Amino acid sequence: MADAISPYDKAHELARAITNSTVYKRYVEAKAAVEQNPEYQKKILKIRNQQMELNRVQMLGEEVDSDAVLELSQMFARANQNQVIAEFFNAEGSFIQMFNDLMGIIQDTVEAGFE
Repeated sequence: MADAISPYDKAHELARAITNSTVYKRYVEAKAAVEQNPEYQKKILKIRNQQMELNRVQMLGEEVDSDAVLELSQMFARANQNQVIAEFFNAEGSFIQMFNDLMGIIQDTVEAGFE
C-alpha cells in the first residue's frame, strides 16, 4: 500500500499551512507587540483571570455575580480602547476561530466514519 496517504505527513502539511496563513502571522505579530509592553500584558492577564474565575463559577453550577460580569465587560471595553490590545484580541479571536474550524472539520469527518 505504497500509495496510502500518511496522516502524519498531512498533519505536518496542515501545520505548515497554519503557520504560513495570514491569520496566524497576524496573531504572532499582535502577540509580540503586546509582549513588548508589560502594562499591556498585565491588563490582558487581569482580564483572563477574571474570565477564568467566572468560568469556574459557572462550571461549578454556582450563580454568576452580575457585578462581576459587568466588571469584566468594562475591563474588556477599556482594554479595547488601546489599539495594540484591541488588535491582539481580534487577531487571537480570528486564530482561535480558524483553529476551531479546522478541528471541527477533522472531528466531523472522523465521527462520520463511526456511524
